[in-house]
Amino acid sequence: MKCFPLFCALILSTWCDAQSVTIGHESAPVSYFRMPDQPLPPHFTTYKPDISIPYHELTKTGSTESSLIDQYLVLEGYRKVTTGGDVLIEAGISEFMIWGEHMNTRRSKSKDKDGNEQVKLSYSMEVKYSLPMSVRVTDKMDNTLLDRNIFTMSDTRTWTSQVFNSISELQSHWRVHKKTKVADLHRELMREGLRQVSDLINNQFGYRRMKDNARFETMGKKKHPEYDVFQQNVEIIKNGFKLMSADKALDEVKIKIKPALAFYSEAEKKYKTGSKDGDRLKHICHYNLALAYYWMENFEQATFHAQAIQKWDSKDKDAKRLLEDIEYVQSSLSKADRSSRHKIVVGGKS
Repeated sequence: MKCFPLFCALILSTWCDAQSVTIGHESAPVSYFRMPDQPLPPHFTTYKPDISIPYHELTKTGSTESSLIDQYLVLEGYRKVTTGGDVLIEAGISEFMIWGEHMNTRRSKSKDKDGNEQVKLSYSMEVKYSLPMSVRVTDKMDNTLLDRNIFTMSDTRTWTSQVFNSISELQSHWRVHKKTKVADLHRELMREGLRQVSDLINNQFGYRRMKDNARFETMGKKKHPEYDVFQQNVEIIKNGFKLMSADKALDEVKIKIKPALAFYSEAEKKYKTGSKDGDRLKHICHYNLALAYYWMENFEQATFHAQAIQKWDSKDKDAKRLLEDIEYVQSSLSKADRSSRHKIVVGGKS
């Protein structure tokens, strides 16, 4: 009979642990236009791309000027033209330079079964190279909007071959594979630089379609009595966010998630802060409201709910990060003179 109180305490402890609140996460898809860091005048709608590269250098890469332009010199949100254009984008690629080939010798020491020291030599080829590249963007009045070196002559790279057991093996391999390897290094560095050009011009001036995931909070433990209702409402948000498109207004999404927002608004009122469970339940409600309103571009409500979390936890990282995101998006929309990150029409209002 003495074991009975201990048994009851153990059962009670297990039951209480099952009821405790933990926070899980569910991802919902989001789609939007990224605002440019340096928005072009609102009446600009077209761009003309151009690439300058010596013909003999181009042939080594296996590409054509038009294929490189179509892949890397696209200003998202704007219409490409072959003459005129509100902005001219010029990428300049110079000669691929091989600064030297150097044979490395590596010594490694080991001991044989008798304890005698053995020295083993191995050999590899090292190639030092560079490819100067730049990008310039001007408007139709010939004002310079961007002038940047992507790589300079001194921005050298080093490639090292696999290791060989003898000099003759290395030399034999290099005679056969040198031409192909140098062409690969040339092509890879050129495409790396052009990817940087693409990112740069679009981050500065373009309206890029973006896809990501927003992480909403939910109940972490399935045994909690309120798990099902919290899960149902985060699923409502996830299903609503599946309707989000950068090219469409948010009206349909707002209607779809409205029941979940109503649930979180009512639920947060019944939880009290001051205990771990109360804090976590209230956090789930306020954070999901803040995040949902952020993506619905109701920044006033998003700010209100993020700041509500800070009232009982001023150092909460989730709320702090979300408030920073809200401030950034509001600033970027204001700079671009846009009211939304959705349904963007270049040359007009969203």
